[in-house]
Amino acid sequence: MTILLINLDGITKTEVGVTIENETIAVASKRQIKQTHSSKLRNKEFTREEYHLTAKDGKLNSHTVLLNGKELTINSTGIIPSLDPVEKNLGDPITVAPYSIVFVHIPRIHIQACT
Repeated sequence: MTILLINLDGITKTEVGVTIENETIAVASKRQIKQTHSSKLRNKEFTREEYHLTAKDGKLNSHTVLLNGKELTINSTGIIPSLDPVEKNLGDPITVAPYSIVFVHIPRIHIQACT
């Protein structure tokens, strides 16, 4: 499952909570399916990947985009950098900075409404 969050406010930082109740999460390390409740989401086996896109120095007219705080620039041979996510605990809130776009990927989760 992937979530897209966009904060168009230039001042306010927003925190978004994720609650998942009575859905199944496949835990790869144990090769089994678990039924979970929101109270169990603070367990370290339930994580998400976040990709935060922001403009350099918070200026929307900047020609430089940051991914998780690192400049996205190609090298001299045209290779783009590795697009590495920030891994977070699934039960923690998602922080969306002013003027930013956040992609949140929650691997191994199966939401019945999305299948």
